[in-house]
Amino acid sequence: MRILAICNGDKGSTFAIFERIINGLAEHATVDVLTDNLSIEVSERVGRVYKVPYGRFMRKIYRHTLVNFGALPTCERWTKRALSRIDENYDVVFAITASAPLTSIVAGRRIAEKLGCKFAIYAVDAIPGPGGWNKPREFRGKMRVVKRYYAAADYVSSSNGHMLKFQLTTFTPKPGLVTNVHFTPTTPQRHTYPISTEDVLLYTGLIYGLRNPKYMLDAFRRLLTVRPNAQLVLLGTRLKRRYDRYLRKSYNDEEMKHIHILPSTSDLEPYYRRAKVLVDMDGDRDEDPFLSSKVIAYLSVNRVILTETGSNTPSRELFADMQTVVQASHNADSLYEGMTRALQLAETELDFSEREPMVEKFSAKHVCLALIEDFRRLCGVE
Repeated sequence: MRILAICNGDKGSTFAIFERIINGLAEHATVDVLTDNLSIEVSERVGRVYKVPYGRFMRKIYRHTLVNFGALPTCERWTKRALSRIDENYDVVFAITASAPLTSIVAGRRIAEKLGCKFAIYAVDAIPGPGGWNKPREFRGKMRVVKRYYAAADYVSSSNGHMLKFQLTTFTPKPGLVTNVHFTPTTPQRHTYPISTEDVLLYTGLIYGLRNPKYMLDAFRRLLTVRPNAQLVLLGTRLKRRYDRYLRKSYNDEEMKHIHILPSTSDLEPYYRRAKVLVDMDGDRDEDPFLSSKVIAYLSVNRVILTETGSNTPSRELFADMQTVVQASHNADSLYEGMTRALQLAETELDFSEREPMVEKFSAKHVCLALIEDFRRLCGVE
């Protein structure tokens, strides 16, 4: 089986996901890559890599063309350049995408139509993000792309069931459309540490969009009345710029000493080691289809996880029966109770092996093997 994988964007955590998928697929099929990223890291198993730079000017005006024209001027121009480079035939043209840019979806349809092969899409995000994740004009721009190009897909996959359910409401499916759910692939690294003696709650990553840290800040201030030595570490959030006034209004100088807002780092081990509880935060709405990538990484650390999430979310569903995961709602009272319970739980002997089946489902090996099986069925290949 021959697959042309298309991915666009900059280096970062999302692009690392694209690379994992490509490298994993290449263990089971012949995989070539079309990308605008000149520094993509692929394994020796990957065949040809068509590198077509997007261009600084095209990147600059992409969002404007998305808002006003569904991004067609920039996406179509890049696709035309890419098509002139491709001189092979493929069984599947596979667009791997996030919420931006959407060039791979546009290019995928055009190239699949020209080659007369199957067109498949895998998205790690819901496109467009529902419930306020995107501003109205950007939402409409992305919706135009989705309606037109998802409608031509033979195969659509999302990173969780809630997201796929939402995605299928955004376009009219092609007759015979095949769908499936494949979790965001990771390369799990086990982190096993002694029980921490410090009351440290650790949150890693950015806080943006519909994530609302006020509940966590209010709950932690209350926690200090019963756990006076507690520390809240916010790693890589840039929170202080956005909430400096709120912090100073809500916290006194002594309480402020217990909040540590630190720059991002790739070396998480010393922070995991000190932490007693790892904190995750979903968007501040019920039925939000997103599942943060950080909670997936947390699963491989022998620490109690506290998730702040709404009702009917992927987090509620996936971790409902786990003894080492504490779930809280989007309010300070629920989070305070969750923090207290999580810290108490972390001071006991716990069996973290309950997470192993979930970790396996998120592994790049499992995800890519399942994708290959889907593609074989799609193309009628045994």
